[in-house]
Amino acid sequence: MRALARLSGFLILGLALCFVDTRALLISNIEFDLVLPRGATESFAFQLINNEADPLEIQIGLADWDRDLHGENRFYQVGTLPRSAAGWLSISPLRFDLARNEQKEVKFSLRVPRDIEGTYWAAILVEAAPKQAQAQPGTTVIVRRRFAVKVFETPPGTGRRDGRITMLDVRGLNPPNLWMEFENRGTIHIQKVSGRVEIRDEKGSTVDKIEFDSFPTLPGAKRRLKVTSARKKGDLLPPGRYVVIAMLDYGGESLTGGQYILRINPLKLVPIGEAKAPPQDLDKDGLYEDINADERLSVEDAALLGFNIDKPAVQESARAFDFDNDGDADFDDVLTLKKMAEEQSR
Repeated sequence: MRALARLSGFLILGLALCFVDTRALLISNIEFDLVLPRGATESFAFQLINNEADPLEIQIGLADWDRDLHGENRFYQVGTLPRSAAGWLSISPLRFDLARNEQKEVKFSLRVPRDIEGTYWAAILVEAAPKQAQAQPGTTVIVRRRFAVKVFETPPGTGRRDGRITMLDVRGLNPPNLWMEFENRGTIHIQKVSGRVEIRDEKGSTVDKIEFDSFPTLPGAKRRLKVTSARKKGDLLPPGRYVVIAMLDYGGESLTGGQYILRINPLKLVPIGEAKAPPQDLDKDGLYEDINADERLSVEDAALLGFNIDKPAVQESARAFDFDNDGDADFDDVLTLKKMAEEQSR
């Protein structure tokens, strides 16, 4: 069998994966990464175990799927996507009951066309619902849970790898907060894109190195990441010119990179509105929450900021008032400051 199944052993699937629950529907493999040659037909299987307290009704189906910009799964009718493999799959059985502690095997076969290049994929949907002993009078609400067993097929020696960073932007400085977008321009599913981001000063010295978790990307898809520095709040980069460099390894012959020129200007703090003095940073975290300069934080500071949010006194030193750390000073920061004041007064 030429299947490369990434996961082995039983995985607990449920509505909250972060909890260990001894009562769950268990599925042996949730991803099959296949490398069958063109023209081949082979069979595979995965196991379902009902480890819940009650019997379950199981329905098996097929769907197309992809991921959105942030990596969340999206499901579609079969045949929606151009690289759908759903039409090549045959599954048995499609419907059955699963008693408590019972195990059942679901078999599927994959018939690979002779003229494909690169990766094609589909999802085998497993839908579980409590078995109804008998019809009850009135309205009965049945909760159906749906899980996806993902199937990828890439014939050996076909397809191409190509990846690019299409966007790199700094949106927030306390700590450095970046957005990056990667595009898979090839025809192969990239299982693992890894890399790092470095911030270098004018002398070329690295002043910050930001690591992030690896991520997969489907052919033709983009993935957008929010990458945040491990610097503590208030550990600010001094004013100056910096180069932000991103380097990603997508398994190609070379890395792909991108860069962004970051200029941090000195603050020009002046009294805001009717305040008698410039705003103050009460806790020395780089954010100037005392807008009216009365040496305390209160909702009056948020109100004064709101009345003047578009004025040069705020916008020319926007990073001092970027309380939500998204790279600008706007009404969201007013709301964040108001919440800070309310929490402190409790």
